Amino acid sequence: MSSSDGFDPVTLEVIRMRLDSIVEEMGIAMIRSSGSPVITEAGDFNTALFDPEGRIYAYSDYVQFHIGSGSVAVRNLVEVIRGESLYPGDAFICNDPHTAGASHPPDTNVISPIFHGEELIGWAQSQAHLLDVGGMTPGGFAPGAYDCYSEALRLPPGVKVFERGEPVEWVRRILLNNVRVPVPYWNDVRSLVASNNTGIRRLLATIEEFGLDRFRAYTRRNFEIAEQVVRDRLARLPDGVWEAEEWTEHNGHDDGLYRVRCTLTKRGDRARLDFTGSSPQTGGFINCSYGALVGSVATAVVPILAWDVPFNEGVMTAFEVVAEPGSIVNPRPPAPISNGHLTTGARVSRLIVKLFNQLCRASDDPVLQGRTQGVWADSWTGGISAGTRDDGEYFVLFNMDGGGMGAGAQPEADGLDCAGMMTQMNNMLPDVEMNEMLYPVLYLWKRLSPASGGHGANRGGLGQEFAWTLHGASQVTQTVFAPSAQVPADGYGGGLPGGGSGHLLCRDTNVWQLMSGGVVPTDETLSSTGRRLLDINQHDLTVRHGDVFVQWIAGGGGYGDPFLRDPALVAEDVNNGYVTAAVAESVYGVVFDGDRADAAATAARRDALRTERLAGTPPAKPILDSAIGSAGASVPHLGADGHWYCPASGALISTAEDWHDDALIRTRPAAERLAELGVRIRPRLGEPAVLLDEFISPACGTLLETRVRVATP
Repeated sequence: MSSSDGFDPVTLEVIRMRLDSIVEEMGIAMIRSSGSPVITEAGDFNTALFDPEGRIYAYSDYVQFHIGSGSVAVRNLVEVIRGESLYPGDAFICNDPHTAGASHPPDTNVISPIFHGEELIGWAQSQAHLLDVGGMTPGGFAPGAYDCYSEALRLPPGVKVFERGEPVEWVRRILLNNVRVPVPYWNDVRSLVASNNTGIRRLLATIEEFGLDRFRAYTRRNFEIAEQVVRDRLARLPDGVWEAEEWTEHNGHDDGLYRVRCTLTKRGDRARLDFTGSSPQTGGFINCSYGALVGSVATAVVPILAWDVPFNEGVMTAFEVVAEPGSIVNPRPPAPISNGHLTTGARVSRLIVKLFNQLCRASDDPVLQGRTQGVWADSWTGGISAGTRDDGEYFVLFNMDGGGMGAGAQPEADGLDCAGMMTQMNNMLPDVEMNEMLYPVLYLWKRLSPASGGHGANRGGLGQEFAWTLHGASQVTQTVFAPSAQVPADGYGGGLPGGGSGHLLCRDTNVWQLMSGGVVPTDETLSSTGRRLLDINQHDLTVRHGDVFVQWIAGGGGYGDPFLRDPALVAEDVNNGYVTAAVAESVYGVVFDGDRADAAATAARRDALRTERLAGTPPAKPILDSAIGSAGASVPHLGADGHWYCPASGALISTAEDWHDDALIRTRPAAERLAELGVRIRPRLGEPAVLLDEFISPACGTLLETRVRVATP
């Protein structure tokens, strides 16, 4: 852009970066004034600035889910209080997913008006996960709830918690009378107000520097630029209609599978995301609010198409999001909703990745082709402990270690280990020492899980596994949820799915005998009277002193056929403990000479494994040397003659419009097949079955694609 359009590029960028720095400083103010490790350690919050009508000026890089919930909260507040008197120092609080767009009740919004003189010029918004918000279960996640009234104290838009800078005392009394940890709760509310006050001061100083009219003109121009960049990239993707589906597991009461379906219609520089066909809302806590739906879409769209675009209102204007009222992605009261964003909402993000993988693969633009990826684990594995310490103090531990899930593999690199969800731009895991200092738990181990990452030419990121025992409390009430237990994250282009999540409770162990004898407890040394695999969702479980609680977290999907991974990288993986030696040979086809890969033996082993894929027929075409180490070498490409070819060997795959029609297909129950590959997911015992389809080149035995599929009638 040049100054010929009337805008000075330097001033434009200064104002944009000033807004970004303001929302980041708001986050710093929140962290420094809050005592909650959910905020200070894990960064589960967001800060933002909006214009008077609720359009985003700037948004902080913490949790992208809140793009939707924060926007809906501000816009609904504007409508609810239209015509009412407002004053500097006012602040409104809300957390109701149904009326205020919150992701779930613990994600509490505080929204403050911004005045320039007597004119309302915008809103400061801060949102964070608070430790407890009332309801039937400590911590605000309620697997046992059948309606939203059981989940939390529900605050709709328009509840004023501060007026002219002072707390509204009767509101404060109601709030604190309905939560289990009133002191931390009120301190966090005050930290949200402090965050907003910081943003207000800094924004007003910026306006004083540049002038109100100039500020408005330049922010409007920034909206337009962000929108144009995204629309230009959309225009470089092929037009058409694509469909995909994902499945949410276990609604808290029933071990069912609930469809999340999306049809993507792309025309020119616009995209319509239609979730019609998703399951009806359910009587369990997995329903996803509309605010969380929009945030889940943004979570995936931004890194795929707007990876270098500062986020403001313009980024999402090219996308239309459609969802049927009363569905699992747009529920109506009294649907329970306390875990919908981390279950169904996370499945929405997976869906968007899968859909845009199809578009980007078909693009002529190599940059957009490079935005394909393995699917992220992207479902939070939760553990919430509540009880009374030995000193008589009541506590609620929402363990943010649940954010240690693996990212999907990328075209040029392995997926990040313990990356968090796609929505967590600044994912952080709590220090062991911090959790042990604040809560009566003692960690026994915290490590990466080799059984979690999806295999591929580039590996999916690993999730973590940890174990703790009580230290300073006789017992706690435990709530757990493992949303990615049975339906794992897909790989891409021949990459294999990642592993799942889960919880194990070991009763009456010898942990303290080992510790008193100077022995560090391990899987091998720890004994117990019983080991119980917990349900996917469970509450009111008692964990006692001497028990050991174990949690493992899902991994990301791989990218490309594992046989195309550089043998030297596989050897490095084995030496570093990312992959076992058995998996290296059986899944990657790598044979070792000492701690190094034997090149000749590895080539022979891979040829033998490709022959197994082809049911005993040797491959008709050899793999090109240039394909080894190339994650995209197993992604079929369309030749000039309109036929499909395998880039790993140059072999003809298919002359059909859809190459899948001529690929060899191997289908097995997903848990059974992945167990053979050294990857752990929970077997599904009832119907419908969860299957893994593997599509193989009939000419060279290259694994072209894998697909996790639910066997529906």
